[in-house]
Amino acid sequence: MRSRKSIIALLTTTATLAMLFGTAPNPVNASNNASSVASKQVKKHYVIKNTPKLSKWGYILNVNSSALPIFVGRSNYRKLLNNPYFKGAKSISSKKLKNVKFKVVKVMVFKNVNGTPEYFVTSKDHKYNVWTPNAGLQYCDIHSKSLQKVINQLKRIKKRDFERLNSKTPEKDTVSGRKRIAKNKYDFNLAVKAAEKLKRKQRRFVLSFLQQMKQDDGIRDLMQEKQDNILLWTIN
Repeated sequence: MRSRKSIIALLTTTATLAMLFGTAPNPVNASNNASSVASKQVKKHYVIKNTPKLSKWGYILNVNSSALPIFVGRSNYRKLLNNPYFKGAKSISSKKLKNVKFKVVKVMVFKNVNGTPEYFVTSKDHKYNVWTPNAGLQYCDIHSKSLQKVINQLKRIKKRDFERLNSKTPEKDTVSGRKRIAKNKYDFNLAVKAAEKLKRKQRRFVLSFLQQMKQDDGIRDLMQEKQDNILLWTIN
């Protein structure tokens, strides 16, 4: 009797999963079938890639969002590496982590659905791991006094671009549009001059991403060029 009830319960669970994933239940190997369907259903919506451009900088990031749980445990690293929907048993708020720096390992880009890219970051010993959009990350030295002259110039550009986005009239190639770009170039050049006065390691990092910003035409539209630019992730 008990065996019969177990079979009925298993078939009921399988039928429920089948309804969720839009497929009919198959009583043979039902559990494996449901897992396979679930995997296909999730994977077709995103692609996970390596991030050599970002990973090369090493452990230079802080997680800056208490809304995102950071999963604790080295065993979670491999499980999260290619499965952003894995949930570890133990987590911790970023506010409770002190002096823990993270490195970008992977990026997840969504397909056929709207969604900003998410980045997989890990601590040096792989004890702390999390998938997060770039809004949840910040360069570890962003609040250093020496860097503020660079940051303040970039904030001017961002503010100017926000005002353009919120304008009721399209800018295109109007006089005001050309003036905005000219002002952006002026502030960008001031940011470069300030960056050249930074200490060696910080100077190399900041100048690299300022150069990337220029190549990506971020001077014209800073807000559209933030996906792979760690420095710009922090300009709030």
